[in-house]
Amino acid sequence: MRISPEGIPICPIGKKMHRNGYEKKRKRHKWICPLQRGTENLCSKPCTTAKHGRTFHISCKDNPRLFPETPRDSEKWKLIYKRRTTVERSNKREKIDYKLESGRHRSTKMWYIRTYGIIMCQHIDAWYVHQEEKLKELRNLVNLPVA
Repeated sequence: MRISPEGIPICPIGKKMHRNGYEKKRKRHKWICPLQRGTENLCSKPCTTAKHGRTFHISCKDNPRLFPETPRDSEKWKLIYKRRTTVERSNKREKIDYKLESGRHRSTKMWYIRTYGIIMCQHIDAWYVHQEEKLKELRNLVNLPVA
C-alpha cells in the first residue's frame, strides 16, 4: 500500500482513500475505497470482492507522528496546535527573554520566587499589549510625549 506525503493511503487505482473513523480500542485509523458508496462500488476495476470495498487500517502505535489519533485536518487538531504554539511561545519568553535558567541558586524557594516574578512580568506584558490603544488615547488627551 502506498501512502501520500500527507499520510493518506492511496488505493491501487491511484486515488486517495477516504477516512472512515478511528477505533479507540485498537488505536488505529480506518480508511475506505474512495469510490465506495455503502454497498455499491463505483470503481470500474474493483480491487476486492468485499461487499463494502477495500478497507485499510493504519495503527497509530507504528508511527504516532505520521498517524496521530486526532486527524490533522480537523478543528480539534487546529485547537490543540494553537494551544501548543501558545505554550511554546510562553516557555521561550520565560527561558530566553527573562533568563529563567540564569539563576544561580539551589533553593527551591528561590526558584519559585524567580518563576512567579517572571510570570507576573508576562502578565504585565500581556496587559500592556491589550491596553496599548487605550493608553495611547490617554497620552494624546494629556499631551504627554510618546516613549
